Amino acid sequence: MTSFDRCSIHVILEAIGITLLAFIASVFVGVVFLIPLLGLGYGLDSMLVILGVAVLGQVGFLVVAYLYIRSREIKVPIDIPSKSDLKYLSVGTISALLTAAVLSRILSLLNLMPESVIEDIASTDPSFLLALAFLSVVLIAPAEELLFRGAIQGRLRECLGVLPSVIGASILFGSLHLGNYTGEIYPIISAVLLIAVIGGILGVLYERTRNLTVPIAVHAIYNVFFLLISYLAIV
Repeated sequence: MTSFDRCSIHVILEAIGITLLAFIASVFVGVVFLIPLLGLGYGLDSMLVILGVAVLGQVGFLVVAYLYIRSREIKVPIDIPSKSDLKYLSVGTISALLTAAVLSRILSLLNLMPESVIEDIASTDPSFLLALAFLSVVLIAPAEELLFRGAIQGRLRECLGVLPSVIGASILFGSLHLGNYTGEIYPIISAVLLIAVIGGILGVLYERTRNLTVPIAVHAIYNVFFLLISYLAIV
């Protein structure tokens, strides 16, 4: 086995492990937060509980990503976007939105759209979508991009190169969203693959700009756009 092979296998397993660790950390801090609230009489369907768990889960992502980046000395450039970055940001946003719209339409025609946990919660309280839109800007997009583009993609790039790192990080990014859906397995897998494709767009933006601010901004705009569309459709 060559040194390249050893390096490749090592970083791939490492990337999978960090993804699992981030998931476990998010669940752990969510449960720690949840237990005392349940003791105080809050229900699992309480908006405070749902949003609190979501926030702390993302904080778990941030902590794992930060510690991993520090331990592996991965360079993660985060700067004010230049004029060139803003062009990529604009094109990337449009590409992500159009890609999601087209793929969602195709999945819908094929009857492969799964039930969404977020939509189920929003059906009883549409303001949940507005709260998520706000969190997407201040926490969700920064946390997920730091983890998947900054930490995981940055680490994979060291041994595998640009294209495999984008693909690998995107697949792991999509897999972490499995819990967002319920229902039959094939629609869930289809939705996860759609998210992975969007992750690929974010990964390409990161490689082209080498500025994590760009995929963070596109990710945030993407989430806010579809959350607001869903909110307007309900109200």
